[in-house]
This record gives sequence, C-alpha cells and structure tokens, in this order.
Amino acid sequence: MALTNVQPQIPLSLPAHIGARMAPNRFWAQPMECNDADDDGVFTDVTLERYRRLLEGGFGVVEVEAVTLQRQSRARRTQLALDVDDPRSRRAWERFLAWKRDNYPQQLLVVQLHHSGELSDPSFSRRVCVKQRPGYGGDLIDEKYIDAEIDRCVRAANFLWRAGADGVDLKFCHGYLWSQVFRPYNDRAWRYGGSLAARSRALLELCERVRHATPDDGFLVGAKLSVWDEFPGGVGHDGPNSPIIDPRETIRLAQGLEARGASWFLETLGDCGCGWGLMCPDHYTAGTVMQHITAARTLRDRLAPQTTVICGGLSALRDGRSNGLSGVSPEEASLFAMGNARISAGDFNMVALGRQSLADPDTPRKYLEGEVEKIRWCTCCNHCGALEGGQAHVGCATYDGTYAKAYAQLSHRHLPCDA
Repeated sequence: MALTNVQPQIPLSLPAHIGARMAPNRFWAQPMECNDADDDGVFTDVTLERYRRLLEGGFGVVEVEAVTLQRQSRARRTQLALDVDDPRSRRAWERFLAWKRDNYPQQLLVVQLHHSGELSDPSFSRRVCVKQRPGYGGDLIDEKYIDAEIDRCVRAANFLWRAGADGVDLKFCHGYLWSQVFRPYNDRAWRYGGSLAARSRALLELCERVRHATPDDGFLVGAKLSVWDEFPGGVGHDGPNSPIIDPRETIRLAQGLEARGASWFLETLGDCGCGWGLMCPDHYTAGTVMQHITAARTLRDRLAPQTTVICGGLSALRDGRSNGLSGVSPEEASLFAMGNARISAGDFNMVALGRQSLADPDTPRKYLEGEVEKIRWCTCCNHCGALEGGQAHVGCATYDGTYAKAYAQLSHRHLPCDA
C-alpha cells in the first residue's frame, strides 16, 4: 500500500531500523488475542480480515497474536495455533505468509510464540505451572517439559522463517509460561529456578537456539517483555515474596537476550492474572502511561543503540482530550504528540498500539495522510478484554455492533486485554 502525503521530519512518520530490516514507519500493531480461529486453531476468514485491515491501515510492523504451539494447555478455546507437524496448519500459515508477502512487502510481520502455563483454562485444557501460586495452581512441570517447549519454539521459528515471516516474538510477559519461569517467585530448587542465572537459563537458551535455527539477519528475533509486574515475587521485584519493584533483573535478562541475537524488545508491564490496570491504562489510571514510558526508557538506556525498543500502553492517550492526564495540555498529551516527543528525546524508538488498533486499524494511515480528525479513538472501556476473557471473538465493542452484541451477552467482567 502506498502511503501519500507523509509528514516530513516527524519521528512517527519516519522509517525505523529493526535489526537488519527497515519498517516504513514507527507504528507497531500489538499482538491482540481475538479468539477467532477455528476449533483446530486455524485461520478463519474473520482472522484473515483482521490482519488485512491492520496491514492496509499502515502499521509499519504487524505482530500476529499469541500463537499457541500446542493444544494441551492454552488460555483461549479458539486460540490461533501453529502445529508444524499438522499439514493443515502448515498450509494455512504458508498461504497466509505468502499472501502478506505478495500484497504488503514493505511492512513487517512478526509472530508471537505463546504458552499459557498457569493461565491455561482448566475447563478445556491442562493448567501447568513452575511453582503453584495462590488462586492458580496447576500440574507442576519439570525440566523435560521446559526442554520440550524450547524445542517446539525452535522448530516453529524455523518453519516461520522458511515460510516467509519477518520474525518472532518469544513472549516473555504478562504472567505466561516464560515469565513464570523468570520471576523471582520461582524459587523452586530445579534447573530453571532459584538464582537469577537459573531462572534466566531457559529464556536465554530459547533465544540463542531460535537465532541459530534462523540463520538470516533479516529474520527478526525479539521479545515482548514485562519490565515489572504488580504482585510480590513477580518479574521486576527484588525477591520471591517481595512487593518492592526493582527492574535490574529484567535489564540483565534483556542484555543477555541482546547478546544472543535479540534485536528488539516490546515494552510492557504487569501480569494479566493480577488484572488489567497496569497493562492497559485508561482514564482512571492514566498515570500508568508514564510507567510504560519509564519502563521503555529503562530498557533504552541500557541496551545497545542499534537495538529497537517499542513502548506499549499508550492507547489511553487518545487525542489528548479526556484521557485522565492532569497538568498537561491536550496538545502535549495526545498519542501522537507524546510519541513524537519521547522518540525525539530518545526514550524509545516506536509506539505499539493494541486497543487503539481494534478501535481503528487505520490509525497510522490516517495520521500519515493528515486525516487525524477521522480517527475513531479507543475509549478504553476494556470491553475487548472482557470478550477475550469470556472466550468470545474479540473486537471493538464501541464501534462494531457485532462485538457490542457479544459483549452484552457476557456477565460484564473486566478481564485483561493484551495492551
């Protein structure tokens, strides 16, 4: 898609280096789980249309949502899946990636590899954990289980590279399996628990092996990374039961991943099992946007200049009006003003949009073509999160009547959205 009338010398409009690749602008579409695959986890027409809309909407990078690599333990009943041993799954992915490559060659598409761990839904799958946590539990897994999951990720990454994807996200965030391994709460005496070195081992090995299995600098390896969580012993806390936030371990992990070939990090915060407030700021918690910017800057300052850092949690900023931020003019508080200012200040390199990408997948195109007044702004109602948690198909319940009706049928619970 040709984008015309691009605004000159505005950071969000400019290309961004990511590893050996170049994104045409600095808008990144978050990996939003939308529960609209078929019963085998294969793309449906609804799934494909969502990705067409995002690519047509002008995002420089589109990230494919939380793709489960196995069906035994998962959070969503109709979660998108990739099974490299299943011919139907392989063909579906090959067709999807060929279609993207033929129609949108300039934009980049990366795939998030996912395992739910203790957040798997026991009503239809097996809940597993590295250490039982109050309110969750699950079957305790061992070293062989972790080793098998690393192998599974490596095979999936190799397949995606050969099939034409532009990269993979190893998903070290939001309380799913790999962040469960890494968090200080995992003080269990086993190969992958206790010390920082032990808790980091599986994640570092996974990154290194994926990089070796995709021997092409043009294939981007990175991670969506929770910099800190919001429960004692979570990622970015200073002990297995400590409520004190201390991101030094997260920084060391990011540096270790960088040394093993990771070229980008998508900043995020929180554990979705603890609620959506830290992950997904709204007008009641608008100050949390500043935590996301701070977390992104924390990574940016401690990684190599060529490593790309993407900031999440920004949908709440909207057009600067009624976003809950106090002491800041609407002109300074908007998504675009804040994004341009903080990129110019060197706090991060790109902005990632999640809920806003559901509200209006054309957001980047409208910005780039000078049609900002036509943008449908996310209201941060988080009804999309309720749809996700309710195992319904996910979309914007504010602007799309199909999803508004689906939301009305749920027992109105606010459940976590991915960003």
